[in-house]
Amino acid sequence: MPTTVSDVFAAVDLVPRDAVPWGVRVPEPHPGVYVVALTKAVDLTDAARVQAPISEAALEELLDARPELRLDDEVPDAAALRRRLAAFWMPDEVIVYIGLAGTSLQKRVEQYVRTPLGARSPHAGGWPLKTLSVLDDIYVHVAACGDVDTTERTMLKAFANGISERARKHLHDPERLMPFANLEAPRGNRKAHGITGARAPRRKAE
Repeated sequence: MPTTVSDVFAAVDLVPRDAVPWGVRVPEPHPGVYVVALTKAVDLTDAARVQAPISEAALEELLDARPELRLDDEVPDAAALRRRLAAFWMPDEVIVYIGLAGTSLQKRVEQYVRTPLGARSPHAGGWPLKTLSVLDDIYVHVAACGDVDTTERTMLKAFANGISERARKHLHDPERLMPFANLEAPRGNRKAHGITGARAPRRKAE
C-alpha cells in the first residue's frame, strides 16, 4: 500500500511541521529528519504521478557538467539516462526522498536545495531529485528529533515495507528499496543504479 508522509513520520512517533515548498527556507533550526514529497498533504497520495517527471534539460545539464558520467560503464545520452532514472520511479508513491540533519534542518535542507546538479557538495547525496521537472511543485516536511540516524533508518524501512508489488516489479533494482532520490539505505546498502561520475570527484588532500 502506498505510503503517506504521515505514515513514515508516525513510524517514529513524530508529527511533521507545516510543509514548505522546495526552495523556501525551512523554519526548523534543530536536528531532525525530513521528507521531500510531491504533495503538501500529509495523509494523501493522490499527487502520485504515473510517469517519472524527469527533465530532459536537467539531464543535458548534468551530462555537460559531468562528461565523465557513465551508465553501466558506457557514455550515455540523455534518453538512456532518463530511462534508467525512470526505472526507479514508483507510480503510486508521493515520497521522493527521506533525509536527516545532524545539526540543523534549516541548514541541511538549504544545502540540498542550493547544490548544483553535478556538484559534490555541500549536499549531493540525493542528486536524482534535481533531475525532476516538478521541483516547483514539491514540498519539504520536517520534524525535529534526537538520534537522527536511527530515526531516518526506521522511516526508510517503513517506506520500503509499504511499496506495492506492482511498483516493485518494475524497478531496476527491486531488492534495495528506497525513495526515488535516495541512493543508499541503510548506510552501505547502495541502490544498484549503474550510474557513476554523476558528482564531481573528491578533492585529493594536498
